Amino acid sequence: NLHFDPICHLTVSDNEKDILDALDYLAKRCSYIFVTGGLGPTSDDITRQVICKWAGDDLRFDEGSWHSIEQRFQQLGVPASDNNRQQCYFPSRASVISNPKGTANAFSLLKDGLYICCLPGPPEEIKAIWHSSLGEDLKTKVKDADPYQLFRWQCLGLSESTLGEIVEKVIANTPLVSGYRPHIPYVEIKIWCRKSQIESQKAVFSALDEALKKWTVVRNDDDCVQLFFEAISSFENIVIFDAASQGAIGERLGLALSPGKKQTGRITYHSSFRSPLDSIPEPVSDRTLHLEIQPIHADGQWTIAWRTVHAHRQRTLKLPFRKDPNRADRERRFVCEMSLAAWGRTPSGDLWT
Repeated sequence: NLHFDPICHLTVSDNEKDILDALDYLAKRCSYIFVTGGLGPTSDDITRQVICKWAGDDLRFDEGSWHSIEQRFQQLGVPASDNNRQQCYFPSRASVISNPKGTANAFSLLKDGLYICCLPGPPEEIKAIWHSSLGEDLKTKVKDADPYQLFRWQCLGLSESTLGEIVEKVIANTPLVSGYRPHIPYVEIKIWCRKSQIESQKAVFSALDEALKKWTVVRNDDDCVQLFFEAISSFENIVIFDAASQGAIGERLGLALSPGKKQTGRITYHSSFRSPLDSIPEPVSDRTLHLEIQPIHADGQWTIAWRTVHAHRQRTLKLPFRKDPNRADRERRFVCEMSLAAWGRTPSGDLWT
């Protein structure tokens, strides 16, 4: 981890003026610039020429790069094209970086203390260059002893704006940096803190946890399905009667139980259950669990149940927005996540009471 703090991402056309303008813009704001694409053998691949012009340098032919291209084409059983010679020209002050996966070698150079690295476009080639040499080389250049660490809360039940008001009030006048990412049905809250300041900000993080407790489903990369599987792990047979999520719960659990992932007890799923939920048969053994979701009412409320031979717990959940036929997919995803999260906390408590 090099602990770079990305501050800008620009996409420009294969046009000399656009590239030069982008470089001028970035040079005033960055210490490192990474350029991808435009190192190929065709007429629209002009990155090396424009970078060279911007750096006030001259292009030179690199025999080692041409030899590598010839070898690669020989392995394919075809001759190298003269057009590929274009890929062997680099600014005279540049360091050529070998590309293990393609014909376009990368290069880096310094201009007035600014580090510029030009990489080919294909992601697999960028990864290969990074792992073969570039990553280790950059470690010797980057001297950030106090990187940011990211903390995240995945929340359900409140809008992004309302959650933002809660968060900003808690972190006001602190060095913490906030960010928000809605990804239906969740709102992800992101907080960055310098590593050296984490200890001094413990009280603020505790206050955030408390302020968001009612709406937080999971933290960081955790998933509410994990909570659900932990809650049902003592049962051999789990039967789900779902009259509200329109199959969304089955889809979520199906993905989680795909081949290669840890299995739980035998799950039987009934979607769009038409019989009255109060007519569902009782569990027949201590190792059987029945989970029920009743239909959504016009006011956006629905009831879920957790039924064993010894207990029957029931709770009511509510959509955080007005029920609307035009939001059917949004509703089913909210019902799915909120129900799974609530089941995952049974019998310890309910987030939405």
